[in-house]
Amino acid sequence: MANYRIKRIMDDWEEFESWHGDLMAWERFQDELERIKGENTYEDLHDFEDKSLSLQQETFTQPDAERCNNPVEQ
Repeated sequence: MANYRIKRIMDDWEEFESWHGDLMAWERFQDELERIKGENTYEDLHDFEDKSLSLQQETFTQPDAERCNNPVEQ
């Protein structure tokens, strides 16, 4: 009877170790995904800022160009 209990405890312990290892691997995977997501978000923000700045520059230069091409008669 004692041997059965010891075997049962050992089996439970091995199962726990396996489960714990799987959980740790899953947490590392989630951390890596969060890191990648953060990098992509950072890159997307810079791309958005670059495009926004570019559009602002185009908006400000177009009226100047139109005035040069179509001078207002005074």
